[in-house]
Amino acid sequence: MKIKVITSYKPGTFDTFTKRSIQSILDNWPNDIDIYIYHESQTKDIFEHPRVKWIDLHKAQPELVKFKQKHKNDPVANGELQEIPGGVHREGSGPGAIGKGSFLFQAVRFANKVFCVTHSLKTLNDYDYVVWLDADTYTFRPIPKDVLEKLLPQNTLVTYLSREGVDPECGFVGYNLKHSHIKSFANDWEKMYISNNVFKLTWGWTDCSTLRHLIDKLGKNAKVNNISQATSFKPHVFINSELGLYIDHFKGKRKQMGTSVVNDLLPDSEATKLDYWKQVPTSLPEKKK
Repeated sequence: MKIKVITSYKPGTFDTFTKRSIQSILDNWPNDIDIYIYHESQTKDIFEHPRVKWIDLHKAQPELVKFKQKHKNDPVANGELQEIPGGVHREGSGPGAIGKGSFLFQAVRFANKVFCVTHSLKTLNDYDYVVWLDADTYTFRPIPKDVLEKLLPQNTLVTYLSREGVDPECGFVGYNLKHSHIKSFANDWEKMYISNNVFKLTWGWTDCSTLRHLIDKLGKNAKVNNISQATSFKPHVFINSELGLYIDHFKGKRKQMGTSVVNDLLPDSEATKLDYWKQVPTSLPEKKK
């Protein structure tokens, strides 16, 4: 199986966690797996490596630039509530976002990730799978090729981490480039933004929200491989899947810490036996009163 890892990062965060993440992929993923790094003209971060290719997202995806330019000064399109004349209207509230601003509705911010993925789905014709991996991850030990191949079946469109009652966790998503619907899937995903139909969703405008919408829309034609193993009350589904045996994902406060914590893991998780997880903090810092 021929796999390409893709990722992107917010300007100014390369030295914070992205550089470490990329190096951990180069160190611990199979040597025949290369990386696409999408950037927003951050040429100062670029380094040469035979397994790494850098792509200027704004040059590669002009429709993304048009979308961001159109909505960059619209508070609602950026997660706030204040409406402007001729601007976006928010119909829904989303879980945990009732009557207040929320990242769940930051369409401009999350459009970047969507257009990274769709670019790769439409251009990487010589590969079997594209794996999106968030830049705030750390691969802490070698991940064997056969593990990846098991996670990426030949008969499914998407491999992802489902979360009960909310959008999927999209820190790791596998896209089957040999699936008959993958090109139309990519085109439909872009059209949601080009046509502004993304703003019709009532539960959120993130990449996770739009991915969920498209999968539901395709129904049986979008057979998915759900690799989540966590129960609904445990929100950190990434590290509670098989991925947690090899990769950490720094969600929320964990970005500043550079690690998840032991209490993020289910008590019976195999990951608790690994040296990496034995050395991380037990819990997150308490909120300051």
